[in-house]
Amino acid sequence: MRRWIISLFLIPALAFTAAPSASAAQDIRGTAQYQELKAYVAQLDAEKSQPQTAAQISKYRSELSKRKAKASAKVRALYQQRIQQVRQVRQNRQAKVQALKQKRNRQVAALKQALQSRLNAIAADRRAAISRINTSYASKQQSLTKQLNKARKKLAKATNPVVKQNLREEISAIQDQLSTLAQEKRADLNVANNKYDDQAEQARETYGERIDNTKEQANENIAQRKTRLRELYQQAKQNAQQRRADGFAVVKSKYDEGVGYINQMQVSGGQ
Repeated sequence: MRRWIISLFLIPALAFTAAPSASAAQDIRGTAQYQELKAYVAQLDAEKSQPQTAAQISKYRSELSKRKAKASAKVRALYQQRIQQVRQVRQNRQAKVQALKQKRNRQVAALKQALQSRLNAIAADRRAAISRINTSYASKQQSLTKQLNKARKKLAKATNPVVKQNLREEISAIQDQLSTLAQEKRADLNVANNKYDDQAEQARETYGERIDNTKEQANENIAQRKTRLRELYQQAKQNAQQRRADGFAVVKSKYDEGVGYINQMQVSGGQ
């Protein structure tokens, strides 16, 4: 798990740093626009000791400014390209974060479904057990009820005091048996219900803990990844901005070099 979490952070870090891999100076110096500026400054270096007309010097300044503008525009274009790359990487990373959320939701839904299936199975077992208990006691209760009804009919017809007393005692004994049987049935039903209540509660606790752990782990991973993603994006953006500043500095340095060569030129008498 720890190795997996580390990989979550490593992958986006590599993705952010891979886009702008070269330094700003290398980026701009490798472009045609900068090479044109560089070549023109080299030309000015070669011409600085030659007498130049004021018009020619003005032309040099104008051309140097144009080439500087082109190189500077390329610096800005490179910056926009890097920013777009960084944003695309961030968008891809955000999509993966969203995929983690969806995975978490699927896992939680699966656990909830498993819990419901377990509760359904426990409920089915409860109904079966209660049915067995009812069936078991039903035959005994029916037999005693028949005996009770039969004794009551005999008592209604009896005239002998001794017979009546015996029947009354028999009826009382049967009623006691029925009462005892009812108590035993209730006790067995209570035992069964308590058993399946405990199973249901245990299932809820077990799956509830699994669901909570799944959510907690997933939410922690998602939160850490989002935080790391924000940090990497800001760092990549700052790097791009720094490269842009360095690129402008490289262009300006070369431009200033060219200006220096122009300033060294001697104006001849011609136009």
